[in-house]
Amino acid sequence: MNRMFPRGGKQYNYWVLGLLVLVLAACVGAKAQTSNDKDVPTLAREASPSVVRILLRDQNGAELGTGSGFVISHDGNVVTNYHVVHVLGLAQAEARFVDGASYQIQGIISTDPDKDLAIVKLKAAGRDFTALELGAFESEQVGERVVAIGSPLAGVTSISTEATVSDGIISGVRDWPEHQIKIFQITAPISPGSSGGVLLNSRGQAIGVTFAQLIGGQNLNFAIPATYVRAMLADSAIKPLASVNTASIDERPKIDKDGASGSYTGVWQSSRFGVTGAASLNITISNDSGFTNAEIFLTGGEVTSAILTGFAHRTGENIWTVDLSSKKPKLHVRGIVRGGSFVGDYTYNRFLMLDQGQWLLKKE
Repeated sequence: MNRMFPRGGKQYNYWVLGLLVLVLAACVGAKAQTSNDKDVPTLAREASPSVVRILLRDQNGAELGTGSGFVISHDGNVVTNYHVVHVLGLAQAEARFVDGASYQIQGIISTDPDKDLAIVKLKAAGRDFTALELGAFESEQVGERVVAIGSPLAGVTSISTEATVSDGIISGVRDWPEHQIKIFQITAPISPGSSGGVLLNSRGQAIGVTFAQLIGGQNLNFAIPATYVRAMLADSAIKPLASVNTASIDERPKIDKDGASGSYTGVWQSSRFGVTGAASLNITISNDSGFTNAEIFLTGGEVTSAILTGFAHRTGENIWTVDLSSKKPKLHVRGIVRGGSFVGDYTYNRFLMLDQGQWLLKKE
């Protein structure tokens, strides 16, 4: 055989040897890239015990809202969104874990309204919590797989939605010019109640805090990079929950056209009935105390217009929290104005019917 095919056999051997080298190199490269990666069931199993549902109540125990959060230290520091805890009348809150354990939130450790982040402290002396590791923003790339865990629409339905897991990819890294930060755009679905939930990379690191969904598009969801949480960890003093909603004299809004006053237009969407429509909101801050009048016009739903009153508080440079309500119809509107956008939620009560949803408005 060597006499008949001396050259062909030699070339064949070299070709096989080269192929084996290429295959081995590819396997080594693949192993280096995926050796620390975990599948979605593993990520969900390992991370879910660190994710909480946050319930907010007033001094009488009446529920004011709900959101999500996740543990980042063994002694019970929990990251969430600023807009989750920045609720008028907040006096007490608790964090519920997926295993049924519940802990009171002792107070606020740190807040950053401009980046919509807050760190709260659980009242659980001596408890060793399972904490998630914070990932680095710089190591993540567009197209990478991510997993979101939170409590969307928790408490709205009779079915528990705590520690809901969804997966997707990083579909973009976007500039948020009004706040001079970067944010992740993701395809992992989130809903109202997911605010403050964790965004994980395939290695199980917390790389983001889910906070917003564009309701006018298809699966457009956003998370704040966990890198911004690191700068908040230096704070250690625990402040009362109510302090996050207390505006100092210097923080009270002034009457000017650059504040929260003005006309806003956009869309609203019900999180209970799947209905959406157009919204137009005219806000007027009448004095330095923050007392606010507003008139709203809606399409696509039962309520077509309403006169609302309430308060606006300036919580940072070009950042305002607005809390408004009307007696008839019983409509409660709240949200945060940043750089000319009004993002928030609403509650509507009529007899035995309760509707909840989101707003996404822009200043004209």
